[in-house]
Amino acid sequence: MKITTILSSCFLILTCSLMNVNAQSAKELSELPLHVHHVRSGKPMLVFLTGDGGWNKFSESTVKELVKNGYATIALDTRKYFWNQKTPDQFAKDMQLILSSYLKTWNKESFSMIGYSFGADVAAFVPSRLPDQLAEKQNSLVLLSPGFSTGYVVKLKNLLNFGSTDKEKYKVNPELQKSVIPVWCIFGKDEESEFYKAIKATDKIHKVIIPGSHRFDDDIPQVTRAIIKGL
Repeated sequence: MKITTILSSCFLILTCSLMNVNAQSAKELSELPLHVHHVRSGKPMLVFLTGDGGWNKFSESTVKELVKNGYATIALDTRKYFWNQKTPDQFAKDMQLILSSYLKTWNKESFSMIGYSFGADVAAFVPSRLPDQLAEKQNSLVLLSPGFSTGYVVKLKNLLNFGSTDKEKYKVNPELQKSVIPVWCIFGKDEESEFYKAIKATDKIHKVIIPGSHRFDDDIPQVTRAIIKGL
């Protein structure tokens, strides 16, 4: 009888602990600036990181087009999230929470990550910082108009298109070169990106040029087709 009582008590304690952990995770998740779009399909889950302009027309339209093509997508408003200084490790921890939660909730086996501009820069640092059980589920990394480096914080001069991010603390190219998953770097033909020239193409890194400038002339169907090729 004592053994049964002890086992019952242990089970109750474990159950309560798990409930507390789940409640804490749900609270942390609710505090993130996410836009969640679910659609039932057998396709991988997508995580979309906006540019530092935030959840604007370009990002919203791109995500809606991806959803229309059958991809359940979680978008992170990087303008809100990175308004205060973050680090690659801190961001990877929050991405781990997002990925583990929605992969389970939506019963998805794999995912790809997409980043635009500032979102592309910070996305480059995530794959190498994910735990193995999540890293092995990532199919690819798709970067729209990435740059040389990032400070992991939204800066007013960049929002106003003043200055360059070439000399920020965290360098993007070294992260890409050590990638073990396919990376698709997509640039607009008219944006004259020096970073495009600097990236070394490998069996994992693919360089793609499509019509348009930094926002690809807002040709959302074209952008979506380019993204899907990299998924």
